[in-house]
Amino acid sequence: MSFHLRFIVMRSFNIANSSAATLAVATCLLGATIGPAPAAADPKEVGVWYDDTGKGAVKIEICTPTTLCGKIYWLQEPMSDGQPKVDRYNPDASQRSRPICGLPVLGDLVQLSGGGFDNGWVYDPKEGKSYDVALDLIDADTLKVTGYKGMRFLGKSFIWTRAPADLPSCAPDAAAAPGPVKKEAAGATKKPSKTAAGAAKPAATNVAATTTHKKKKAPDKAVATQPQPQPQQPVASN
Repeated sequence: MSFHLRFIVMRSFNIANSSAATLAVATCLLGATIGPAPAAADPKEVGVWYDDTGKGAVKIEICTPTTLCGKIYWLQEPMSDGQPKVDRYNPDASQRSRPICGLPVLGDLVQLSGGGFDNGWVYDPKEGKSYDVALDLIDADTLKVTGYKGMRFLGKSFIWTRAPADLPSCAPDAAAAPGPVKKEAAGATKKPSKTAAGAAKPAATNVAATTTHKKKKAPDKAVATQPQPQPQQPVASN
């Protein structure tokens, strides 16, 4: 009887130890399974791209967790008549003073399940018009940009090429450009004229003083012109 009871106790102890070991192993495996997932890499469309003309570059970046957007990053000629180029053809007159450098030109691009991005918009500052847009990566350094209205297959495609990593932004040039002359500055230039006019008055006073001084010398000249007494001739003696 005691042997049978002892056997049952030992068997229960072994089962408990085995269950604890199994639970520990399962916990380790579960921890490895639900650990933090590695961060997803950015889409290959992200980066700086030369447009089809090669005279401008657009920086495409992640704007929301599900969409891409882009803005003008570089311009071959960022200035016009000594001033930064602005969005002069925008149909909204209140937006025409926006600088072209840094101007948003892509937005709301959503990744497709089959690859690429679509359902976004593109803005052309040369015309002041917006279109639907899609992006298709041809290879690591080539991007096809298709602008369209409603139906993509009727759109027009352009090839963009990836720009070098050291391409400078046009933003510093635009910030360093001189701004328009302010009215206050223009008004300030008139003050020296008033000062000069005021300074002319003392000069007139000096002339008057000189004239007065000459008038005081006039009597001296008059005295100098009076006839001098002539010496008397000696009287001859008889």
